[in-house]
Amino acid sequence: MKKSFADMIIGIVLMAFLTSLAVQVPAIPEVSRGYPLTLLVISYLMTAFLLIKSIVKLKKEEKQETKVLEQVKIIVPYCLMIVVYLFLMGKIGYIASTVVFMVASLLYLKLKNKIVLATLSVVLTLILYFVFTNFLTVILPRGSWFNIGF
Repeated sequence: MKKSFADMIIGIVLMAFLTSLAVQVPAIPEVSRGYPLTLLVISYLMTAFLLIKSIVKLKKEEKQETKVLEQVKIIVPYCLMIVVYLFLMGKIGYIASTVVFMVASLLYLKLKNKIVLATLSVVLTLILYFVFTNFLTVILPRGSWFNIGF
């Protein structure tokens, strides 16, 4: 596989995503459309530049050996962990599911130090919880299986 082929795929996916956003622009009140439209135009220009650059590179490059299968073996289980995390968030709440997910992620990434693993998981989860609830006033899931008294 050629190295710039991945850039071309990313460019196509970004164009599709930007188009899905552009379709929603008419639903925004006219007074507020300026900023989103500016961001969309800039994003379209940058993505078009990426696409053109990757197509030009694709024609010049030789094929290279890639390790796609090895990368898929790492990414797919992690994506499944994210799906389980999102499922558990509704059942056991944000705090418990995030601590479990962070511990599982750090173990999956082969972090050996158990003290750092536990401390990092709990402290970052609590910091994020208090930032989201107190400063950003976002209501995080409490869980349907049991409630944590925060």
